[in-house]
Amino acid sequence: MKNPYAPGFWCAVAALVLLSATYFYGIMLAHQIDKAMIFLDSASALIAVLAIVVVACALVQTRQIKKRQIDQGQTRVLIWDTKVALRRVETVFDRYFWGSYWQPGRTFQEFMGELTGTPLEKSLDALKTQCLKLDKALPSEDRRWLDTARELSDVAAAMARERYQLDYSDVSFNSVGETCIDHDLEVLVYTWSASLKSFDHLLDEIDQRFAQPA
Repeated sequence: MKNPYAPGFWCAVAALVLLSATYFYGIMLAHQIDKAMIFLDSASALIAVLAIVVVACALVQTRQIKKRQIDQGQTRVLIWDTKVALRRVETVFDRYFWGSYWQPGRTFQEFMGELTGTPLEKSLDALKTQCLKLDKALPSEDRRWLDTARELSDVAAAMARERYQLDYSDVSFNSVGETCIDHDLEVLVYTWSASLKSFDHLLDEIDQRFAQPA
């Protein structure tokens, strides 16, 4: 962060040099004291104008720095809220697919391999809303979060459909009698895990960038 008071320091140095020059010039013109006083008054007026300009510039720069700091703080809050929403999606996903999803009492949409009305869909929608807020707060080159959340939602929907197909297909077993994991579902699980890690990593990167002083 640039020191907003640096211009004031250099202005003070310039004023000191100018006053010294004026003093010595006045001594040289001691026999013409009227001219020396006129020169001194002109130099003093110039120094006063420069001081006012420097103070005004320092105030404007300080205000801009404070505004950037406030904007950075608000953006970091949005980033943290997005990370919380992402953690919520991860938790609900685990409960949905590896917990209650396998239990009886599922809704018709869940039974048909859809996410409509499920807690997972609601958590994904909350993540999308938060990502939209984050996109609006970021520069245009960083606006990718809503698309990333949509991609994550697409993977979750694909997993729900794949599970529905598995429920109504013949279950295969390997040589030792264990249920074989469907290859497509395995790929989707890997894609989901990789997408979560990438999402979280990107949020950490942008958070570190906005943590830098303005």
